[in-house]
Amino acid sequence: MKPQPKAPSGGVLLLAVLLALAAPTSIESRSASGLERAFDSFRLPNSTVPTHYSLYLDTDIHAGIFDYTGNVQIRINILEATSQIVLHSKRNVITQLHLRNSAGLEVPVKGFEFDEEKEFLVINIGTVLQPGSGSYTLDIDFTNSIDRSDQSGFYVSSYQDDQGVTRYLGLTQFESVDARTSFPCYDEPGIKTTYDIQIVCGIDYHARSNAPMLGIQLLPDGKKLSTFATTPRMQTYLVAWLVSDFVYEREVLKDPQLAVTSWAEPSAANRLSYSVDASTRFIRAMEEYFGEKYTMNKIDNVAIKSSDYAAGAMENWGLVTYADNTILFDPASQGENQQVQVVTIVGHEYTHQFFGNLLAPKWWSYLWLNEGFARLYQYYVGSISHPELNLRERFVSGPQQNAFTSDGSPTIRPMTYYTETRSGISGLFDRIAYDKSASVLRMFSYALGEQVFQKGLRYYIQQNKASGVVQDTDLFASLEQAAKEEAVLPVTLSMFDIFGSWSNQAGVPEVHVRREGNEFFFTQKRSYTAPQEDPLGSSWWIPISYTTSSNNLYETRPAFWMPPGTSEVSHTIPLAEGELVQFNPLSTGYYKVIYEPALLDEMIEQLNKDHRVIKPPARARLIDDTLKAAFRDGDNYETVFKLMNYLRQETDYVPWAIVSQNHKQLQALLRHEQQARWLLDTFMAQLAHPLLERHGLEPRKGESATTTELRLMAIEMACSASEACKDKARASVAENQVPRNPTEVAIRCIGIQRQADLQQRQQLSTKLARMLPELQDTFSRLYANQLLTCSGDEELVLQTLVSKLPTMSEADRAESLHQAILNSGISVKKVIQQIDSELRQRKIQVNQSALARTLEDIAGYVTGESEAKLLMSIASQLGVSSSAMEDMEQQLQANHRWVLRNVGPLTVALSEVVVV
Repeated sequence: MKPQPKAPSGGVLLLAVLLALAAPTSIESRSASGLERAFDSFRLPNSTVPTHYSLYLDTDIHAGIFDYTGNVQIRINILEATSQIVLHSKRNVITQLHLRNSAGLEVPVKGFEFDEEKEFLVINIGTVLQPGSGSYTLDIDFTNSIDRSDQSGFYVSSYQDDQGVTRYLGLTQFESVDARTSFPCYDEPGIKTTYDIQIVCGIDYHARSNAPMLGIQLLPDGKKLSTFATTPRMQTYLVAWLVSDFVYEREVLKDPQLAVTSWAEPSAANRLSYSVDASTRFIRAMEEYFGEKYTMNKIDNVAIKSSDYAAGAMENWGLVTYADNTILFDPASQGENQQVQVVTIVGHEYTHQFFGNLLAPKWWSYLWLNEGFARLYQYYVGSISHPELNLRERFVSGPQQNAFTSDGSPTIRPMTYYTETRSGISGLFDRIAYDKSASVLRMFSYALGEQVFQKGLRYYIQQNKASGVVQDTDLFASLEQAAKEEAVLPVTLSMFDIFGSWSNQAGVPEVHVRREGNEFFFTQKRSYTAPQEDPLGSSWWIPISYTTSSNNLYETRPAFWMPPGTSEVSHTIPLAEGELVQFNPLSTGYYKVIYEPALLDEMIEQLNKDHRVIKPPARARLIDDTLKAAFRDGDNYETVFKLMNYLRQETDYVPWAIVSQNHKQLQALLRHEQQARWLLDTFMAQLAHPLLERHGLEPRKGESATTTELRLMAIEMACSASEACKDKARASVAENQVPRNPTEVAIRCIGIQRQADLQQRQQLSTKLARMLPELQDTFSRLYANQLLTCSGDEELVLQTLVSKLPTMSEADRAESLHQAILNSGISVKKVIQQIDSELRQRKIQVNQSALARTLEDIAGYVTGESEAKLLMSIASQLGVSSSAMEDMEQQLQANHRWVLRNVGPLTVALSEVVVV
């Protein structure tokens, strides 16, 4: 007999059980076609609200059985008179359903129905439920299965133990709308309540959930029941559990007590320590920075095989899940670059424990209130907890650059954006929610001053942690309170107006600057990646900052706020003869700066004279802003290359990271233009050769992550200009072992692509394909896959790469596509067709959000009409959201127009600067 799930408390327990046993075993169920009423919205009706869940699950994952049974008891209050209770359910097979009043007495239920389009479970009551009539308990028995391949909901993963035996585990991924696919619930982000969870599993397995464990009860048949404490009030997408035989490493902090634990498959036991240490350091730094203590006394990190985890990471309250290659660290073979990965991913998910978990958005429109803060503070609190990693400097070349790249599309959405459907909500998890929002928040942190901004966020947390949040009355009001108290805004300005100009309209501004003596004139307009009219006449409140050699007072704080809706504003800056002025000098503002030709010539002259006078973020933005303007207009490449000439002396990470990203984008757009591509690669090799000479070909023990990445960029760009690099690449082709680090992967790939003959490539790819299933080490699998991707064996690459693309991290997917399409010459058309074949013939499912991001990445390589039509057709057939479809279509059109506009002038300009 299975243990009874939790029932209503107090003396009504026995009565409730007896009534349940006496009730009919089934209630009439109807599909959507028989609904008694039609619903005109994907939002739940506001007639009932849950106040507590008791959830019981009985699993047999330890035995390789994927079906499970469950019971959920939902205590609800009535807000409006109703004869229906409407909640969410999908995939659940309901076997019994009861409704009881606060006395535990049965309330008549006529039956239940499913609205399959809206994923509603509609329960028809035999009476009218009235507000104020006390609470009711909805009691539902159901069955379900974890045997699903979309990597959402409650699903199965596996690994092979050291005996080669497959071991299974079950985990959850509910964000955004997949809690409903695992148990019936009110699955909306603005609905917060508490949960009591019980899970049955094999005696040799563990069950973990959001809250700490209260106790374990042994059961017959080699099973046990784990009971967990009541959770904080939270939304359904944060509910989580894990059923596995994973091993763990734990550290218990004091004052207050907090157990931080990392879990992984047994073979990874020796790679958990760094994640525990990173977690403890980050969470204490976060608590101090925001003036708030973490809610519970435990938090778990769980490493999931990356090929089984499309989400990348998920901030479930108290039980955070990650792709294993983002959180594991082997001190014997990995360096600081992997430590950066661990700290930033842990930092992102831990920041969510406040922004997203404690402070929940009332609807998905405000997703950026979760993701923007998490993206920003993974770097900024991470720089406090781990100052040795220099994380703040990475923001400009990471999130901010990603945001600029996306925000130039004419169809891009604003930060705050309303949608209701499953696909529409999935589409909100994009670079706008993460990277643009983080960049805008960072801008205001500098514009108000970090201490004032921090004070405002502390108000925001304290005033809203018990409720759902929206932008205006919650975040903006808290920042306004702090800004007014500290008098950091002009008295005529309001945070509601200033911040609203950024969150409520799409796009990024570019500020054009011209000079007349010491008077500088500024105009603003929306920046597009291609020539485009702006029908909305977009404009923003822009904090204009600058620095000179004699005055750095306004280096990060605004000298003035440039108002929207004004054609031109002026500002006087006293300058000595020949003194240089830099605008937005640390790239703290989320805007581009376009200098008039005379001012740009002064900047170029200074760069070639002594580039260090201009700060690294400003050098990076100057290159990117000037180059992107040339991309858009199809001219001025002579000036761009004159500007880039100084890179022969550049040693800083941030400018090179921006240059490398632009180089790869140009390679993608020029992949059918052989002469232009050769000239481009030759020019970049000449610029990057001094960097390669500086860092060499071998990693050095204890070197920084930025040094490692600079070496990788230099090898990728300049190996063809170095005899030593070419020799090493040639020799590496004959090596048999899997590469041990990214540098070895990069050099071996170059050797394979440029030195190996067809027979060598085929032998290598066959060997790698045979080896891959036997590799248990996470990073060995990653490096072997990367090596296979650049092998040039089209059939094997397509078979092994394409099915993994949607499950890869953004960085890994970008690198894999670059190697396969550009360096190995795999046809984009075949990549698209293989994705279609994988999803159709093998009938596999993937996370829709991950699929959309994958197809958008592929769109960056498409310049031809036939490939564009094929991609859009397959995207439509695979159910990609309309917003993602619009963005892809714009990207494809922009690519085509870019080639027509730029190839000619770019080729001419490169011909003049390349030294052959």
